[in-house]
Amino acid sequence: METDAVFEPGAEKIKVPGAVLVEGLPGVGLVAKAAVAYLLMKLGRRKRICRFYSPFFPSVGYVRDGRILPYFADFYLVESPRPMILLYGNAQPSTYYGQHEFCQRIIEVAADLGVSSVITLGGYGKDQVSDPRTIYLSSTSEESVRRALERIDAIPYEGQIVGAAGLLILMAGELGMENLSLLIEAGDMIPDYLAARRGVEALVKLLDLDLEVGDIYDFSMAYEEAVKTIES
Repeated sequence: METDAVFEPGAEKIKVPGAVLVEGLPGVGLVAKAAVAYLLMKLGRRKRICRFYSPFFPSVGYVRDGRILPYFADFYLVESPRPMILLYGNAQPSTYYGQHEFCQRIIEVAADLGVSSVITLGGYGKDQVSDPRTIYLSSTSEESVRRALERIDAIPYEGQIVGAAGLLILMAGELGMENLSLLIEAGDMIPDYLAARRGVEALVKLLDLDLEVGDIYDFSMAYEEAVKTIES
C-alpha cells in the first residue's frame, strides 16, 4: 500500500519551474492549515492539480452534517503574485512509516512539477504565548535561516519538529531544494488564528507577496469558506 496521487484531467502535464511549495496540513493549533486556507481564499484564481490519498490516514471517520468525508491532501497551483503550490489537507498519516511514505510522495510530485523550494508551517504549543507570537526557524541550510532572519522577526529553533513540517524540509534538502520551517507559538484556540496570521505575515515578507493581511475575523471567515468549498 502507498499514497496515491489522483490528478485532475490534464494536470499531469503541468510544469511550474521554480515554484515554492507551502505546506498547510493540520497540526498543533491547526496553524498551517488555517494559514494556507487563508492564502487559498485570498490569492485569487487557484487550480487543483491533484489529491493525495494515504492508506495511513486515521481510521476514524470524518463526518459533517451526517455525511462521512474522506481524508485527503491537495496540491493547488496559484500563479499570482508568484508561482506557488499550496498543500492543503484535513489529515496527516497516523503512523511513523505512513508519515515518511506520504511525505516522500509529496516531495516526488512537487519535484516533478518543478518546485525548487519548500516552506512548512506549524504550531509550537505553549501555555504562555508572546505578543506578537514568536516564530521559530529551521532548515537543512544555515544560509537559508540566515537569509530568512534578515527579512522576518524570528529566532532559530532548537528542538523537535513532528510530522510533515519537519519531514518535508528534510526530504527537500536531500534533493537539493531550498527549505525552511516556520513554527509559530500557538495557544489553546483551535484554529489559532493569531498564530496563522503571524505565519501569513511572515510568508508575505519571505515570498514578496502582494497581499494585505486581514484581521482575525477575516482569517476565521476564510477558514470557514475553505472548509465549506474544499472539504465538502
